[in-house]
Amino acid sequence: MMLSADDFTAFFREIHGHEPFPWQKRLLEHVATNGGWPGVLDLPTGSGKTAAIDIAVFHLALEADHGATRRAPVRIAFVVDRRLVVDDAFTRAKKLQDALAAPCGTVTGRVANVLKTLSGDGPPLIARRLRGGIPREDDWARTPSQPTVLCSTVDQVGSRLLFRGYGVSHSMKPVHAGLIGSDCLILLDEAHLAEPFRQTLDWVQMYKEINWREAKNAHAPWGSALLTATPGEKPSDAFSLDDGDRSHPMLKKRLDASKPARLKEDNDKETDGGEQNLIHRATTITAKVQDALKHFSKAENKASSPAIGVVVNRVAHARSVFRHLTEKFSPEEAECLLLIGPARPVDRDRLADQLDPIRTGAERNLDKPLILVATQCIEAGVDLDLDALVTEAAPLDCLRQRFGRLNRAGRDIEPYAVIVAAESEVKSKDTSESKSEFLKRINDPVYGKAIKAAWDCLTDKKVVKKQGGDRIVEFGVNAFSVHMNPDALAPKADAPVLLPAHLDLLSQTAPIPAADPEVSLYLHGPERQPNSVTLVWRADIDPGKNQDAEIRRLLMLAPPRSLEAIELPLWAVRRWLMREDKTPDHLADIATPAPEDDKPARPAGQNRKVFRWRGNDERSRWIEPAALRPGDTIVAPARYGGVDDFGWNPECEEPATDVGRKAAEPFAGRRFALRVAPGLLGESLSDDTLANALAGAVSQRWQDLRAALTGLDLPQEVRDDLAALDNAKRKKSVTAYLDLYGMAEERPRGVVFVAPFGIQGKKEEEDGCPNATEGDTSGSIAGFPLSLQQHSDDVERQAADFAKTAGFPAERIADLKLAGFLHDAGKADPRFQAWLHYGDPLGPDPDGENAVLAKSGRPLPPVARAASGLPDKWRHEALSVRLAPHVARFNEAQDPELVLWLIGTHHGYGRPFFPHCDADDDKPRKLLVVVGLPSGLPAGPGPQSLAYDRNGLDWPALFVRLKARYGVWELARMEAVLRLADHRASEARARENAE
Repeated sequence: MMLSADDFTAFFREIHGHEPFPWQKRLLEHVATNGGWPGVLDLPTGSGKTAAIDIAVFHLALEADHGATRRAPVRIAFVVDRRLVVDDAFTRAKKLQDALAAPCGTVTGRVANVLKTLSGDGPPLIARRLRGGIPREDDWARTPSQPTVLCSTVDQVGSRLLFRGYGVSHSMKPVHAGLIGSDCLILLDEAHLAEPFRQTLDWVQMYKEINWREAKNAHAPWGSALLTATPGEKPSDAFSLDDGDRSHPMLKKRLDASKPARLKEDNDKETDGGEQNLIHRATTITAKVQDALKHFSKAENKASSPAIGVVVNRVAHARSVFRHLTEKFSPEEAECLLLIGPARPVDRDRLADQLDPIRTGAERNLDKPLILVATQCIEAGVDLDLDALVTEAAPLDCLRQRFGRLNRAGRDIEPYAVIVAAESEVKSKDTSESKSEFLKRINDPVYGKAIKAAWDCLTDKKVVKKQGGDRIVEFGVNAFSVHMNPDALAPKADAPVLLPAHLDLLSQTAPIPAADPEVSLYLHGPERQPNSVTLVWRADIDPGKNQDAEIRRLLMLAPPRSLEAIELPLWAVRRWLMREDKTPDHLADIATPAPEDDKPARPAGQNRKVFRWRGNDERSRWIEPAALRPGDTIVAPARYGGVDDFGWNPECEEPATDVGRKAAEPFAGRRFALRVAPGLLGESLSDDTLANALAGAVSQRWQDLRAALTGLDLPQEVRDDLAALDNAKRKKSVTAYLDLYGMAEERPRGVVFVAPFGIQGKKEEEDGCPNATEGDTSGSIAGFPLSLQQHSDDVERQAADFAKTAGFPAERIADLKLAGFLHDAGKADPRFQAWLHYGDPLGPDPDGENAVLAKSGRPLPPVARAASGLPDKWRHEALSVRLAPHVARFNEAQDPELVLWLIGTHHGYGRPFFPHCDADDDKPRKLLVVVGLPSGLPAGPGPQSLAYDRNGLDWPALFVRLKARYGVWELARMEAVLRLADHRASEARARENAE
C-alpha cells in the first residue's frame, strides 16, 4: 500500500503520541504538492518548529521510489548559529531514528520500508551531530543515499558546503561538499541570527539554478528553508500560522500567555569598569532573583520551587553572576546551574539532564528553586519552560527569544520577569559628554549600539505601562506591541558577494590555492568571523616528554572525539596559551569581533604549545600559538587547565579532567582503547611504580602486561577496563603498545591496550575510524591480499548500486560503474606491484593473474617503497587516467571526460593538481596482466603534467569544463559516489576476511 500525504497524521501520532498541529499538516501538504519548501517559515517560539524534521523525513518517504525524479533530498541539515547547551533538534531526530529502526505502528513501518530502499544495508534513518571539527569523525558520510538528519552549526555545515570543511582532511573536503551541496535540505533555525549565511545560501541557490537551466544533465534536489520567530520584514510568501492554528487549544494557550516584564536601570556610574563592574552587575541581578523568589512566595501566586532563568550577554558575566548566586544560596536553599555554550559535550550533557523537570510539558516536581544562569545559548535549541526570567538588556530580537522560554506552555501562573540595563549603556553620563563620546562608549563588543536602541523602544510611552512604581512591557506573543526598529535588533553583517571566481577557487581542494577566500566571511560576515578552533584536553601528553611521531600514533589509536571538545574563537585560545594577564570581556555564544587589543603571539619558547591534530599526517605536530589556524583541532596538556565542570574557563589553573575515556564509551563495542599512563592514574601511583611494573612483565603480550598491572593501586575505572579486555571480540587481535609514551631509564612510561573490534556488550555507534582508502599507504595495506581484478569488480558493482539508489540517470550510472572498474588500473604498474610485494623488484609472478594486487597482506615499511622505484609522492590514479583510454571498455563511457575525472580524483588529489612528477612519464610502459587491461602503454604524459592533452584540454582545463557542465556541487557528488563505493567495498572485504 503506497504512502500518501494523508498518512502523515498517523505517522506523527505513532511516534510522538499526539496529533500534529494544524500548521504541521498544512506544511507537509504544501511540500508534498509543490516538491519544495517555502523560503521562510514564520513561526513563533513554542509552536513546534523542530517538527520540520518530521515533515522533511516523511516527504522523503513519499518520494523515495521516484528515482531520478525524486524531489525530496536524502539529507536534512538542521542548522543553528549557536553553541547549543541542549540540542532538542537532535533529540527529536534521534527519536525518529529509533522509531523507524523498530517501528511500533503500521504507517511508521511503511515509512521505514520505503526509506530502506535508499539506505540499502543501513538503517532507515540516521541522526548525527556535527560538533566541532574532529578529523575523521564522519560516519554520516558513508553512502550517498543514506537518509540522514544532521544537527549542527553554521560553521560546520557552511564550511563543508563551501569545500573548506572545518576539521575535514583536504582529500575528503570535496566528498563533504558534494553531500552537503547536493541532495540536501538545509533548515536554518532562527535564521535572523545568521544573516550572512542566509545570504550565502541565496548565492549558492542562484548558481545552482543557473547550472540547472544551462545543463541538460539531471541533478539532485537541493534547497534551504529559514525557520524564524522574528523574521523582521516578512516575505510575502512566508509560511505562517493561520486562524486554525491560533484557535488550537494548546497553541492558543501559548500565544495568549501574558509575560509582563519590569524594566530596571542599574546605576553603575560609580564603578570603575572591569572586574568591579562585573561584581556590581552580579549583585544587582542576584537581588532581582531574590525578588522573583518573593514573588512566588506570595499566597496568591504560591510556587515555592520556581524555575528562574538568568540570561546574560557574555560568558564572563555568566560566571560572575553564578559565583554570587552560589555564595548567596546554599545547596539546600536552591539549585544553581551554569550553562554556557563553550563546554565539552560530556560535561554539558550531564548538566542538561538536570533540566528535564523544566522542559515544556514535563511535570513540575522541583523540591527547591532551580536557578539557571545562561548565555545566549539558551536562545535557541532548548525547549525549556521557566517561571521567571531575569535578563540583561539586549536587542529586541534576542529578548524575544529569551522570553520564548518564559511560561512557554502557557501554564496558569503569573510569571515574573525583569530586564536589567546598566545606566552607562543607555544614558549619557552628564551634559558634558558629547554625542560622539556617548556613542563610542555604548558600543557594546557583542551587540554594538543595539542595546541602547532597544531600550529606547521598550521605554517608549506608547508601549510601557506603570504598575506600582514599575515600568512594565508585555512580551506575550500575541500582546507584544513594541516597534521592531531595525537599529534595535542584533547587528547583522552582510556576507561578501560569492563571485564565480571565488567559487572557482573554493572548489579547488588539492592543493588549496594560495589566494584562498576566507570562508568565515561567508558564514558570519566581515566583522564577526569567529575563526574557530576545536580544543581537546589530554592528561597523557606533554610537549616536554612526547615527540610528534609518538603523539600521532597515540591519537590514531585513541583519537580525539567531538564529545570531549570545545569549539572556541581562535583569539580566545591564543590569548590563553600566551597567558595574557587580562582576558577581554568579549566572549559570547554568538560570533563576535576579535578584541581590538588582540596581540600577536610572543616569540617561540615564551608560550605554551599545543598539538595540532590532522590525522596521521606530518602536519600533526606541536605548535606555537602563532601557528594556530581557523578550523584547527588542537590537543592541550591537561596540566594547562582552562576548563572546569561548566566549560571554558581561561582563569582556571587547576588541571583539566581528561574525559577521553568517557567520550569514547559510545564506540567501545566497535573499537576499544585503554590508556594506562602518567597523568591518568591519580596521585597515588607514581610514574616510577608504573614504569617498574611494565618493565617487569613476563613478556610484551597484552595478557602479561595486564597481569603486571593488577597489583597496582589503579583507579576503579581503569581496573574495570582492564577486566573488559577479557570480553574483547576476536581476542587474538588485542594489542598492547609500549612505545607511545617514551622511556624512563629504558622502562616504558605507559601502555595502550587496543581491542580493534571492540568489546562484547558495549555500545556500537560508528567510531569514525579513518576511511580505508584515503591514502596510498592506508588504502593499499589491508592486512590481507586482495587482487586488483577482485577489487575493481567490487568497486564497479558498489558504484553502480550507489548511483542507481541515489537517483542518477542511466548514462551517469554507466559512467560511475565504468570509473569504478578503471579507478585502480594504475596499480598494474610493475613498480607499484613491487612495493606491494614488500619491495621485491621482480614483483609478482607474471603468470599469476591474481598475484596483481590492489592491496597487500603485509606491512610495507618505507624501505619497500624506496626499493620499488616509485617516484616520491607518486599517485597510481594519475596512471589510471593515462591508461583508461587504452582499455577496450572505455568506449562504454557516455561522458569520457567525466569518467577520466572521476578516476583521477578518487583519492582527493588532482583537484586540479597532483603532488608528483614521474620522470619516466612519457616513456612507453609495460603493465602486468589483468583481465580487461592492456599489457602495455604507449608514450605520453599523464594528468600530473601540463603537457597532458585530452582533446585540447590539460587537466586543470578539464576541471573547468566539467564544473561548467555539471556545477561544482554535482561534480563533487559524483566524486563522492565513487570514493564512498571504494571505501565501502574495501570495508566489506575487510569484514569478510576478519570473520
